[in-house]
Amino acid sequence: MNKHPRAFSTTLALSSLLVATLTAFSAQAAGMSPGYVYDASGKAARDSAGKCVQTPAWNKDNATKECHPELFPEPKAAAPEPAPAPVVVAPPPPPPPTPKLMVFEAAALFAVNKADLSPAGKEKIKEYREQTRAELSSAKTVKITGHTDSSGASEYNQKLSVKRAEAVRDYLISLGADASKMEVSGMGETNPIADNKTAAGRTKNRRVEVEVTGTAK
Repeated sequence: MNKHPRAFSTTLALSSLLVATLTAFSAQAAGMSPGYVYDASGKAARDSAGKCVQTPAWNKDNATKECHPELFPEPKAAAPEPAPAPVVVAPPPPPPPTPKLMVFEAAALFAVNKADLSPAGKEKIKEYREQTRAELSSAKTVKITGHTDSSGASEYNQKLSVKRAEAVRDYLISLGADASKMEVSGMGETNPIADNKTAAGRTKNRRVEVEVTGTAK
């Protein structure tokens, strides 16, 4: 008498297992997880508590984010990269010293064969100094070079060129120029800028050059 109910129970269990297995295979074939039971629309079936109905084949490997979001924590946002260090732009280098050259003809400064500055010569040098101070913010060096023509003995011309350069230097110092920045030399007749065979050429060769190197304003 009891054999028939036991047989029926066994048949029912096998049927349930078969249905679950078939459901799992069907879900997997449809691209769904074999760990859940799905309804006719393809959505995971849920129980009265709102939880997805799991099949015996369910494990963490086939869990879905829809049914078990706690198994799929959101990745932490990467920490922002530190801001790049500000680019420090080096200030431009100061402009190179600007040389300013003034050439004074000896006739405008001295009497013939003399090394004493004439009143007119002093005024010319004074004007040149004021002009230079207006153009340069500071002076680095002041080179004063005397020159002569080729008339007379070369030794005499050399000494005369030095004395004339020294006279210009001394007057600049008397006007307030810095003596430590002065460089004095005489070239005699060795560096002509014109033809010594003509009177006009010899006049140009008799000269004093004042070159100031400094920083332009």
